[in-house]
Amino acid sequence: MKRVFLAILVVVFLSGAANADIILFEDFEDTDVAYTTSVPEFTDNYYDFFLRTDGSDHNSSITYDNVQGDYYFAGMDLDGEGATLPLTMTFAGIDISGYSDLTFSSLFAEDTASDDVEDWDLPDSFKVEYRIDGGAYQNLLAFESIPDGDNFNAVPALDTDFDGNGDGTELTDVLSLFSASIVGTGDVLDVRFTFDLDSGDEDIAIDNVQINGVSAVPVPAAVWLLGSGLVGLIGIRRKTA
Repeated sequence: MKRVFLAILVVVFLSGAANADIILFEDFEDTDVAYTTSVPEFTDNYYDFFLRTDGSDHNSSITYDNVQGDYYFAGMDLDGEGATLPLTMTFAGIDISGYSDLTFSSLFAEDTASDDVEDWDLPDSFKVEYRIDGGAYQNLLAFESIPDGDNFNAVPALDTDFDGNGDGTELTDVLSLFSASIVGTGDVLDVRFTFDLDSGDEDIAIDNVQINGVSAVPVPAAVWLLGSGLVGLIGIRRKTA
């Protein structure tokens, strides 16, 4: 009877199994990208840019460590070439049907200025938002400047409570992993990055954007047959007991 009970536990475990899947992954390594931008990507090859790059499209003094591969996405002084802020990057129409426990993760960095002074001002920001099935956008991650008294040239950091002030992990010139849970389920997910950086030395770099989700694993017919057989076996053993 102990063996039968153990086998039943195996069936129950298999029937409730789940699998974590990568739903979206963008590493910027080629031109077949999963996103759209609100304006065409641009650069002046110096300090005004908004594009997928390997670093050759902007001034060589701007560097980011821990780039995964050769390419990443970066933006600096986003209105320097005439664009109206904010600018956006959107990953739209992501199929999440059948998934739960959704998570977002990505690498983010900010170049250290040549004078070693961080240069985000009080209004500057970078935000990640999401919506499911066309609903209202919800906060996911945000980076804002840490208040330093004069509202200028401050350190950018994670805004943990979305109040407009950086108060968490600081952005550095090393691409570092940040993640957050996406609340809710549905069929279609949109993720939007909003960039509002309007001066020289105000920048952000992005790499390895990823969405994960948990899907229920379909139970093979053989497992159900095993379960049915075990139930029958229990009945036989009881009759002969």
